[in-house]
Amino acid sequence: MGNEAAREDLKDISRKMGRGCICFNLRKTARLLSQIYDQALKPTGLKVTQLSLLISIAGQDGVTIGKLARPMGMDRTTLSRNARLLAKKGLISIGEGEDRREQVLNLTEKGAEILKEAIPIWEGVQRTLSEVMGEKRLDDLLFDLRELVRGSKRK
Repeated sequence: MGNEAAREDLKDISRKMGRGCICFNLRKTARLLSQIYDQALKPTGLKVTQLSLLISIAGQDGVTIGKLARPMGMDRTTLSRNARLLAKKGLISIGEGEDRREQVLNLTEKGAEILKEAIPIWEGVQRTLSEVMGEKRLDDLLFDLRELVRGSKRK
C-alpha cells in the first residue's frame, strides 16, 4: 500500500511539474514549433536550426564562432559542429581568423541562394503562427522570453 501511495505522489508531482516547469514547457513548445518549421522548409533542405545559423552568419559575414555562439545561446563546440554541416553543404565557408584557432564563417553564394528560397517560407510560417496567437500576444511572448533570458544571465 505504501508503494502505491508513493507512486500516486510521484504522479501528482509529475503533473504539477509538467504544467509549471518553465524549461519543460519551453522545450516541448520548441520541439513542436521546430517540427512545423522543418516541415515547411523541407523543399530547401534546411532545418530551422540551420536557417537561424545561416541568417546569423549572413547578418555578420566574417564572424567568428566565438562571437556568434553567445548571442545564439549555443556553446562553441555545438556551433562549430553545426557550421561544419553547413560548410559540407557548400552554404558557408569556414576560414582561419587572426588566431589560427579562430574559425571565421562566411556565407557562400549557394548559401545566399538557399536563404532567398527559405525566407519566404519562414515568413509564411511566422504569419500563420502570428495569426494563431494574435499579434499582441505574440509580441508580449517574445518580450517575455527576451526578459527571461536577460534575467537568467544576471544570476
